[in-house]
This record gives sequence, structure tokens and C-alpha cells, in this order.
Amino acid sequence: MRKFALFLRVAAVTALFTSWPVAAEISVTLNNTFIEKYKNRATIDAQFIVDQTKGKPNPASKDGDMHVAGRDAKNIGLPAVAEIMNAKNHGDAVDAANAAVGTSTAIAITGAWRIWNEHGGDNVFVQGKAIAAAQTSNPDHVFEIHPIAQVGSIDIRASFQPIPGFEPKKAEDAFPRYDAVRSKIIPKAGKTTIVSSGIGYNYVNFQMVLNEKPFKLSDGAVAMARVQDSEGHLLLRAKRMVFVQDTAPEVAVRDLGASACLRVLGIPRIDLALVSWRVKNRSDERDPLNWNLPYEIIVVGVYPEPCEED
Repeated sequence: MRKFALFLRVAAVTALFTSWPVAAEISVTLNNTFIEKYKNRATIDAQFIVDQTKGKPNPASKDGDMHVAGRDAKNIGLPAVAEIMNAKNHGDAVDAANAAVGTSTAIAITGAWRIWNEHGGDNVFVQGKAIAAAQTSNPDHVFEIHPIAQVGSIDIRASFQPIPGFEPKKAEDAFPRYDAVRSKIIPKAGKTTIVSSGIGYNYVNFQMVLNEKPFKLSDGAVAMARVQDSEGHLLLRAKRMVFVQDTAPEVAVRDLGASACLRVLGIPRIDLALVSWRVKNRSDERDPLNWNLPYEIIVVGVYPEPCEED
């Protein structure tokens, strides 16, 4: 009975988001060199000119992050927001970001790159186009460094933890929404445009069951995994998971193999490896350029509780 009830809930959410008209769509045009460089990387290194910050962390009830809005024309080439996770525990990084506001002097920021249409408004974003200074700490954007792993010499990989006092989205609510995001991929000369509708649902709590031993990247690891809700009900049979090097999630999966299960906190981003594959296989009769949005999950925290079995 529980399985049937869950099936009905997921089916209803999926139907809702595939049948309702989309209020806003954005397009982001990326250089193919960027896609190929970052499709199998967990992080990006930026020289970030800080225009605005929130000044202080969000309260835990609103996710506990601190937004840092700025620009890196060389490495990112898009309006960008970097976010310190569990920011109240990392005052030195918060102070460093605040001190850089308006100085026009870039600071080094490393963290998980993230492209996701949550705060894009209804804009058109073109990588390499001139970027105006941000007027707020949360301007229209689709590119984030989220979470930040290092600010200058300040290592904050310890911030990759569950957020005390914050309630993330439930897996059975979030993943059907992610899966239902419409998209269109448009190849161009040296560039690729991705058009998609907007979606939030930043943080999601779920059970991750590895399908394989994680594959090492230069700056972390990736693995295909099954997605389950908190009671062990299967939601997805295969979704790519991304782990940033030397964070708690990456350490936790280093020596694990197929069938290992962890309760984790994750955030979605566009899967550039799938974008690349779809462009290269555009002549496939299944029409991959018009499939729903390709996404993967950055695993940003591991919960101590053991997995539940269905």
C-alpha cells in the first residue's frame, strides 16, 4: 500500500509539471570548450571580482548560506553568485568575501560549479558577453559556485555538511520536479544553447545507493546511483552523483562500492556530460536535443542515520 501511495504521489507531481504552462524560460549559451573542460569536473577555480554580498549568513531556516555576487570574465563569463554553505561556522570566509566588495580586486574562489535555472528570471545569458556589476547579492543568474570550497587561502570544505535547523526538500517531491523540466539544446558554431524552464528546490534529502564504485576525477569523484526516498522507496534507477575532493561526502564514498547506501543532502545542476553527448548524438532518431533537462546531483552533505530499507 505504501508503494502504491508513493507511486500515485510521484505520478501526480510529474503530470502537474509536464502539463502546466511554463511561466518563464531562459536560455544560456555556453562555449563548447567550456562544456568539454568542465563536463567531468566537480569544481571551478575563479578569480572573482566581488560586487555585492548578503553581508551575513541567511538564518538556518532559510538554508544558512551567504550569497556573494560577482564576475569572472575569463573562467566563467556569466553573471555569477558564489555561496558559502553553513556560513555561520565560517566567519573568516564571510569576512574575506565582505572585505572584497567593491574593491575591483579579484579574490580566488574554488567550489562546485553549478548551472541551474533557479534565479534566471526570463533573461538570455551568453557566455563571454560583457557582464555588468551586480547591484544585489542575488541578481538574475544561472551560474553559481555552490558550495564554495575555498576562499583565498581559507579552506571551507568542512562546510559540506547537513544544515542544522534547515528542512530540505523531500526526495519524492524534488526529483519528479527535476525530471519534468523541459529543455531544448541548440548546437551552434563553437557554442551550445540550452533553453529550459525555471525550477528551484535547491537542497534535497535522499537515500543514495551506489550502482558502482565512484570514478575518480581530478578534483573529486562521480558515480551513478539509485535515488530513494527516506523510507527506501525507489525513485530513480540511475542518476549521476558528483563529489568534491576532500569533502565529507567524497571521503565517505571513497572506499565504497555497488549497493552501498548513504543518507545524503544534494543540490542539482545541469549535467554537461549529457549535454555534450546529446549534441554529439543529435542525429539519433530518438531526438535527444529535445529530451527533458539533463541534470546531476552535487552531494553536499552526509547524514549519520543509516538508510531505511523498503
